[in-house]
Formats: sequence, structure tokens, C-alpha cells
Amino acid sequence: MSFHDIVVDASPREDISRTLELARDMASAYAARLFVVAYAWPGTTVSDVLGGGRFGSQALTRELQQAIASSRSAFDRVFSAATVDTEWCSGIGDPATVLVDHLLTADLLITGVSAGNGNVVAEPAALALNSGAPVLRLGEREATDRFSRVVVGWKDCPQARRALHAALPILVRADEVVIVGVGDEVKATRLETVVDHLQRHGVTASYAHLPQSEEGVSADLVCHALRKEADLVVTGAYGRGPLAERVLGGVTRDLLKTADLHWFMAS
Repeated sequence: MSFHDIVVDASPREDISRTLELARDMASAYAARLFVVAYAWPGTTVSDVLGGGRFGSQALTRELQQAIASSRSAFDRVFSAATVDTEWCSGIGDPATVLVDHLLTADLLITGVSAGNGNVVAEPAALALNSGAPVLRLGEREATDRFSRVVVGWKDCPQARRALHAALPILVRADEVVIVGVGDEVKATRLETVVDHLQRHGVTASYAHLPQSEEGVSADLVCHALRKEADLVVTGAYGRGPLAERVLGGVTRDLLKTADLHWFMAS
């Protein structure tokens, strides 16, 4: 298993250069083709729409074009000496809509965690949910194309299974993969079965069954990953639906707030 077609979210944002650098290195490691997608769209409020204001003005169009040009400059710097098969796609529009279109035939999306400086930034978990493609969201830590220590958050649900299998190209290259289950959500015997399955795929894997603390499953998983200095966390996204997670809480919502960790997700 490998990644052959990788989409990169190059929509204007603060960490675009490091996102492009990681995408370049991963494409080289997996001999993949890159589609670099850079679309800019303003963050608007109700008053912007109802009152007119800058929305739809020529000045705003120029600002969006300048933002895209900034991403293009970063792209040119990062790929100036690269031999990766790369295609650039840019324009003015909602990046979430455009990225979903590209992801329907992609193996992976790589995106970042930083803000868009006034531009719309597509939520990575929503992209995974709406496209069916796995998403690698880079956190604020340094990252290389080889994630050596990986924590997989497991519970018996389709989203966890899809994330596990989608991440196999990464897991096979890792030095250590730990399957983590928390509390009564999963039995230790199931974690053993997952480990055995991964080992049959050539993955160096073990498991940890954690008691659930008062902080909840999400906090326990994140704390374990930080304590083990994991390079990457792999989980399913929106295991009980986006609305329920926003109201009741869940791993997806909490990981969206955890900017420090690199996160591989599927829904």
C-alpha cells in the first residue's frame, strides 16, 4: 500500500511553507503525484453580507489575489529544485468546496493547523467527512515524512477502521505503533486483535489499554500521546456524527483544538 495521489491544501495561511515542505518530502518518499490547491475566500460576517461593505468589492478581489500570489511564491521556493510530479491549481472560492472535489480521487490530503489571516480555512475533519478521503493535519511540532512513533486511538467503529487502513503506508514505516483503547469503549482482547492484524501487515505494533479518567477519553488519549512523545495520532473522525460531537463533545472536537499534535484522520 502507498499514497499515489496526494492533495495539498495551500490556501493562504501562516504555515503554508512547512506544509508544502512536508508534502514535497512525502511525495518523494512515496513516489506520489501532488495536486497543490490554493483557493482564497474571505471570512465574512452577517453584517458584511447584509451591509455590502468590502464583500464583492474590487479591493477585496485584489487582496484575495495577493494572498494566492503569496502561496504561489511559497510553492515556487519549496519546489524550485524538487523532482516531484506536481500540479498547481488556484483561484478565488471557498477552499472547502474545491478541496472536496479534488479529494474524491485522492489518497490523502495534507493540510495545516494555523489561521488563514482573514481568509476561510477548511476544517480538516469536515473535509474527511465530506470527501471520504483521509486527512493529515500537521500540528505545530516539527515533522518529517517519516513518523517514527505513532499512537492509534481505537474503538470498535467504522471510522477507526478506515483511519487505521488508510494510514498503513505511514504505519509500515514507523519504528513504533501503539494501539490505544480507553476505558470501557474497547476490550483489551480487541486491541490484541488489531495488533495482530497490523503485525501481519509488517507493522511493529503493541497496545495499551488505559483506564478512563475524569477528564474523559479524548484527554486520556491526547495525554498518552504527549507523554509518549508521539509523532502522529491516528483516529477516526466524527464517530458519532458532527452535530452530536459539537453538542456532547468527542475525540474529534478535542483534537481539532489540540494544535500541538500531528493528526491523521478518516471518517
